[in-house]
Amino acid sequence: MTSIQYGIDTRGPEFFDGPPDLAVTGPNVGSNIGLTAFISGTVGAATYAAKNGIPAIAFSGASGSPTSWDSERPHYSDVYADLATNLTNQVIAAGKPYLPEDIWLNVNFGRVTDECANAADFSFVLSRINVPVPLVSGDDVSTCGRSRLPNELEVSLASGCYASVSVGAAASKRDADAETQGAVLKKLSNLLTCLP
Repeated sequence: MTSIQYGIDTRGPEFFDGPPDLAVTGPNVGSNIGLTAFISGTVGAATYAAKNGIPAIAFSGASGSPTSWDSERPHYSDVYADLATNLTNQVIAAGKPYLPEDIWLNVNFGRVTDECANAADFSFVLSRINVPVPLVSGDDVSTCGRSRLPNELEVSLASGCYASVSVGAAASKRDADAETQGAVLKKLSNLLTCLP
């Protein structure tokens, strides 16, 4: 989180005469699903940006292990880079504001396998960060014939090649409300799919 703070507060204004238009963090090695989002540095960096008025996306991938800068680049890195680029380009193409105020996206890519070997093999699914708690969790946007979004864990366990895209509130790192989810759904609608 320190590096994004330094970039936003110090280096960005020196080079760009102001803050960046969009902050992208990760991809993190290992998923940031559910409660893990509360302790993730990747998520922490994205929420720092969102709290400071900069829309942000946190990317994480299920495959891989930490590698040094001088190691050969593993194949899953290329797949995750392509997926992150695809989603980021869609957010930008939908126009400003890129995301609603104080909002960040938590994106978790599934494992890269023989069946899920390229970015084109993956589909993005709108999801929620946490498993909903009856009478406590707010409503979700209705989509895919469901009144409740699948949670990130459900997407990660689904058979197939999927990436979950959850809409988070920066202040709490919890799920955003249905109206905000709906705004993101509208921006990403031609990129998103439904779980079978």
